[in-house]
Amino acid sequence: MKRILPAVLATLLFANPLVSQAPATNATKLYLGAAWYPEAWPESRWERDLTLMQQAGINFVRITEFAWSAMEPSEGHYDLDWVNRAIRLAEKHGIAVVLGTPSAAPPAWLTQKYPETLWVDQNGKRAEHGNRQQFNWANPKYRELSAKIASAMAERFGRDPNVIGWQIDNEYAEVSYDPETKKMYQDWLRAHYGTLDALNTRWTTSYWSQTYNDWSQIPIETKYGNPGLLLSWKRFISDTWRSYQKNQLDVIWAKADRRQWITTNMMGWFDEYDHYTVSQDLDLTSWDDYVGSGHLNAARNGAAHDLTRGFLRKNFRVMETQPGFVNWHANNNALDKGEVHAMAWHDIGHGADAVEYWQWRSALNGQEEYHGTLVGADGEPVPLYDEVAQVGKEFTAAVGGPLR
Repeated sequence: MKRILPAVLATLLFANPLVSQAPATNATKLYLGAAWYPEAWPESRWERDLTLMQQAGINFVRITEFAWSAMEPSEGHYDLDWVNRAIRLAEKHGIAVVLGTPSAAPPAWLTQKYPETLWVDQNGKRAEHGNRQQFNWANPKYRELSAKIASAMAERFGRDPNVIGWQIDNEYAEVSYDPETKKMYQDWLRAHYGTLDALNTRWTTSYWSQTYNDWSQIPIETKYGNPGLLLSWKRFISDTWRSYQKNQLDVIWAKADRRQWITTNMMGWFDEYDHYTVSQDLDLTSWDDYVGSGHLNAARNGAAHDLTRGFLRKNFRVMETQPGFVNWHANNNALDKGEVHAMAWHDIGHGADAVEYWQWRSALNGQEEYHGTLVGADGEPVPLYDEVAQVGKEFTAAVGGPLR
């Protein structure tokens, strides 16, 4: 791909009125970031990490989206002092902070005490602790506990000058098929259609003798059911994710400075819910940009950017970007030298105001130990670090700063 001079590209971007429509963001600043997990490392290491970030031109980090057990080690007992220390140290290095609400990874005390908060698969098996996204997005108790931790965070950091935004949860995905959720779905259908006669008529249930005589007869079906049934289930999922999200939005809005924007990180072409529905209450949209196997397909990736930008018809943020390679494909090849650099400018060219890499440093263990990073488990930069640092220099130059 032919390299476009950053200053020229910046002129094109900021001269375009469509690209500059981004409330609650600074249109004269490009954000370069990394997902940082200070809770996973000794506090004595934080200074070194943030120094390396600053030297690479990284000007924001996302933290806490998987840190529930560290922020609420037991029910109702919050430890947010370490979060404050991380925010203050980042501020010292000129690095802003995006706080993630931790509801994508509930702590063991929660799932043990309230097993009803775990999702149930289509075969009736309840999830267990030991992963992430094992929660039931429709469960009232889980929503109550998620709102409490989000409220505690907003009480402490909602007016923090170095906190620029919030991310609700992380990559909405899993849903539940438990009896209580099925009843919620049937109640949703009743509210949507009004009467069984109306539902039967709209779905043409006379075909194959599918007619329903009671709301409790209506099943959850995801593959081979009546098209009206399948579509209604997807709409219920979308409305439920929206209300799940708003449950946390409301408590943050009640305590946070509206200077702080709120988003969630969606997944491009992931089609298990309607992104337009779920985006409606957000300040801005975001997505996670991963190539997976192979190499950047500019047309497909650009279309995903444009799709995300279209949810709210304003600039968006890339909250996670592939740092060279992933660990979850059958073949986890590395991107070519220069390809990560090209992806960053491709993001900006399609209306992104921020590019964040997942993640900063590889964990010592866990399900994603072999995922690409900017810094290795030993704390030293990997070869990709220099390529990201070049992006940092160019982002700074593009908005009128020095090209070091």
